[in-house]
Amino acid sequence: MITPLQRARGRFGLEVRVCGERTRMADLVQAGCCRLLFPRVAGPGMEAATVNISGGIAAGDRIEGHLACGEGTDLLVTSQAAERIYRARAGDEPAEIALTCQVAANARLEWLPHGTIFFDGSHMRRHMRVDMAGSSSFLFLESRIFGRRGSGERLSRLGVRDRLTIRRDGGLLLEDMLRLESTDVAALMAQPAIAGGQGAVATLVLVSPHAMGLLPALNARLAAPECAGFAASAWNGMLVARGLAPGGWALEVALRHILPVLRGARPLPSTWRS
Repeated sequence: MITPLQRARGRFGLEVRVCGERTRMADLVQAGCCRLLFPRVAGPGMEAATVNISGGIAAGDRIEGHLACGEGTDLLVTSQAAERIYRARAGDEPAEIALTCQVAANARLEWLPHGTIFFDGSHMRRHMRVDMAGSSSFLFLESRIFGRRGSGERLSRLGVRDRLTIRRDGGLLLEDMLRLESTDVAALMAQPAIAGGQGAVATLVLVSPHAMGLLPALNARLAAPECAGFAASAWNGMLVARGLAPGGWALEVALRHILPVLRGARPLPSTWRS
């Protein structure tokens, strides 16, 4: 018999609006294990960092988040540190993470958290839903690190479903899902068609009126040795880049080369700075 364990519950919500020429908080919700921090940044935009005070996510946890960007706002959301998805016991319900975002006309939302580290045996369901206007801009990053290679961990069992849904002007633009459910993850990841033995993967999605025009510059940047595991394509007002790396640090090095192409001269999130 499995003894029930205490599970974390968390909720956060942030609404921003333009005040003068700056993006300001209009409403804030923080509950359970979720907190938002607001680093001071130069310029008219606003930055928020998510914090999970429970120290990680275990099977059965429930996290909900909502972001609402008013017309003309500029919001960057990052995380305080990498999120850890811990081992689940057999029979445990998955951790559930649900995020919803609303991006009004001429607004910009950047979702640039640190990576998600999946421990052996982790069990998670995550879904991010974005509803955006055609004139708005949305930049999405998700880095996934499978196991702790520095600790000699070999992944055997995972149950992960990670989904992104983007709607633009009410119509479905992108439905992207990673489903990794296996009892021999290391062998699966070793296959050339899956990950070729690499231990970390990243997906970047930029939706904006100017996204497709950035593809030539991005492809030139991807020719750098640090970005050897990445490739990109653009269509229908959207640019998508995906890449592989041996581990989390190599992945971050590549992302530090890629993000300036997608973000111009804007500084990296405060929690990224070394």
